Amino acid sequence: MSIEETIQKAVQEAIQPLEEKLDKLTVQDDPYPRRLTVKEAAEILRVSENRVRELANYVEGFPATRAEGEKSRIYISRDRLYEWIENNHELIS
Repeated sequence: MSIEETIQKAVQEAIQPLEEKLDKLTVQDDPYPRRLTVKEAAEILRVSENRVRELANYVEGFPATRAEGEKSRIYISRDRLYEWIENNHELIS
């Protein structure tokens, strides 16, 4: 394992508990967590989960990230998604 990989793993392990706490936080009057799953994003966008995956994989600027070490797990920033919707509503269909 390279030094970069070792550092990256250590950082990921250090921030994971914080990310889990952030996931549980919600903005007042918003039922969704700050970091959305594909399913939650699909609910907000009113599209299929497959459509959310397509947006995450192929649309530049879509606010998705992948969990470190998990190529298939996609997370979407709730606040950035709301912002993205305002600017890209024509792509949601």
